[in-house]
Amino acid sequence: MLVIFFRALILYLVIFLIFRIMGKRELSKVQPFELVVMILMADLASAPMSSRGISILDGIVPIFTLLLCYIVFTFLTKMSTKVQEGLCGKNVIIIKDGKLLEKEFRNQEYTVADIMSQLREKDVFKIQDVKYGILETNGNLNVITMDKQENGIPLNIIEDGKKNDINMQILNMTDEKLDKIIAEKNVKLEDILVGTIDERGNFIFQKKGEK
Repeated sequence: MLVIFFRALILYLVIFLIFRIMGKRELSKVQPFELVVMILMADLASAPMSSRGISILDGIVPIFTLLLCYIVFTFLTKMSTKVQEGLCGKNVIIIKDGKLLEKEFRNQEYTVADIMSQLREKDVFKIQDVKYGILETNGNLNVITMDKQENGIPLNIIEDGKKNDINMQILNMTDEKLDKIIAEKNVKLEDILVGTIDERGNFIFQKKGEK
C-alpha cells in the first residue's frame, strides 16, 4: 500500500511539473496536438501508478518524451504559419453580414444548432445581428455584431510577427496596404509583437522585446 502511495505521489509531481512547463491555458483553448499530449500523459501515468509490475521509470520516460514532442511542435507553430495551420488548423469565417456561410461551417463539422448555442452564450439570439462570426482553431466562436462594426472596434492585424488574415479580411485590408503601413512606421513585420487597427482607424503596435 505504501509503495502505491509513493508511486502516485511521484507521478503526480512529475505531471504537475510538466503542466507547469506547458504553461497556463484554459482547457477549452488548447489546440488538438496539446489535447492529445494531455490525454496520453494521463493514460501513461495511470499504468505505473496502479501496477507494481510496471516500473515507475517506464511511465516517466514516455511522459517526458511527450513533453519533448509538445515543445518541438509548439516551437514549430511559432516559427511557421504553414506548420501552425497544419497542426492547429486556421480560423474560419462562418457568418458574414448576417448570413451563415454554409460551406464553411459544414467543412468544420459544425451544425446550425452548434452555432446558435455559442451565439446564445454571447447574448446574441439572431444570426442577422452578426456582422462576422469567426470560428477559432479551438472551436470557440468569436462574434462581431452589426452595432460594434458600425461603431468601430480595434482588431489585431499582426500577432507575433505574423499577419492575421481573418482580421485583415474584415477590414478589407490587402497585403500591399499593410506592407505600406509597416514601412511608414520604419519597422519590420517579424519585429512586431502585436499590431492593431484601433476604433479610429489608426495603426498602433508594440515591438518584440519592448518594455
